[in-house]
Amino acid sequence: MTGEWWIIASLCCGVFLLATWLVAGRATRLEQVEPVGMKLGLLLVGALLLRVALAATTRGYDADIATFSAWAAHAADGLTSFYSPGYFADYPPGYIYLLWLVGKLRLLMGIDLDTRVFMVLLKFPAILADCATAWLLFRLARRSWSGSASLLLAALYVFNPAVILDSSVWGQVDSVLTLPILLVVILLEKRPAWAGAAFAAALLIKPQALIFAPLPLLWFGIRLLRRERHATADLLMFCGTAIALFCLVILPFAVNESPGWIISKYGSTLASYPYATLNAYNLFALTGGNIAPLDQRFLLLPYGVWGNIFILLIVLFTTLVMLRGKELSRLWYAPLFLSASVFVLAAKMHERYLFPALALALGLHIVTRDRLALVLFAGFSATQFLNIAQVLALSHDKVYGVAPLDPLLLAVSLANLILWLLLVRSGYRHYVAAPHSEAGQAASG
Repeated sequence: MTGEWWIIASLCCGVFLLATWLVAGRATRLEQVEPVGMKLGLLLVGALLLRVALAATTRGYDADIATFSAWAAHAADGLTSFYSPGYFADYPPGYIYLLWLVGKLRLLMGIDLDTRVFMVLLKFPAILADCATAWLLFRLARRSWSGSASLLLAALYVFNPAVILDSSVWGQVDSVLTLPILLVVILLEKRPAWAGAAFAAALLIKPQALIFAPLPLLWFGIRLLRRERHATADLLMFCGTAIALFCLVILPFAVNESPGWIISKYGSTLASYPYATLNAYNLFALTGGNIAPLDQRFLLLPYGVWGNIFILLIVLFTTLVMLRGKELSRLWYAPLFLSASVFVLAAKMHERYLFPALALALGLHIVTRDRLALVLFAGFSATQFLNIAQVLALSHDKVYGVAPLDPLLLAVSLANLILWLLLVRSGYRHYVAAPHSEAGQAASG
């Protein structure tokens, strides 16, 4: 990165990490109950205005901005014919509805595509998702934290430099995916029908929602194996609402498509960008595999094979956590582990795919008060910000691939690997080894 970008990135990361440290020390001392509704409103309005200002005045990732702009205009011309033959569109229908709304508003307001007002309009769904996620984390914190502490925790997310950079500056929509994933975690235990709808919404927005599919599969599978009360009914409600919403949303597009078109759409999207890693600062990037083809060998096996092996191991460890863990907090740990592990170890990752882990790590800290979860939130926020910032800065110079031996790439990749190891150690101690130790102690006694 240039000297200017280095200064901006360093200051943003430094201020954020300092704020996290200060909140960690202050939040535990704030236990009194006090009304903070007005303060929350001001916090979210301030975050919204900051994002609107940045959206209007900063240059996003040119390829994504151009693509979303074209899709918004194309959808406004005819939503049901959006996936016309020969037209490039690798997003599923969920986000196309939002772009259709953006395109219609643009026509209604008479806004040109190359104006700042349209740039704000294009980024606005992600901006609103940022604020909604912060509100959701605040509501989660209010169950067991004081009002002021909850407010500080929400502020850590909504003013997180990585979150702001992704939505308001870059112009991407990872926050729109993160919001329903967060809802799945919150609703899965007590409201399975709503959790199913949230998972369907996430899958309709981006195929990367499949990363989190093991969570409901394991949750309901284990409950069925243990013959828990209402397990079958809850599973049927989850699947029923998920399938119903999914079919309802894709129906307008399916009129002009062949049977099974949606499966082909997801398959072609997941098969695109066949690289070991595409600017994602992870294990493969650390080994010099950035933008390396999937079939390039590393330690006797192709990167693609290593990625599949790691995915199997990730699912296996997640299964152990869900099976052996007794605490409900594993419903937060498991998706955090899935998000971080797939980013760090799997192939075909992009620089932004770690994004949902930020909200999930903060959520885990909120429900457990575990300081390590807050460390992981701060650490992954810093690495995600540096990763996105460098890729965005290089794109402005028409450079779309970070050099495999770039010092920042190697340093951040190593940091992500260390943070992941801390995450694994924590999960093993709290959910895998702990129940076994307790059982052994009980047997000895």
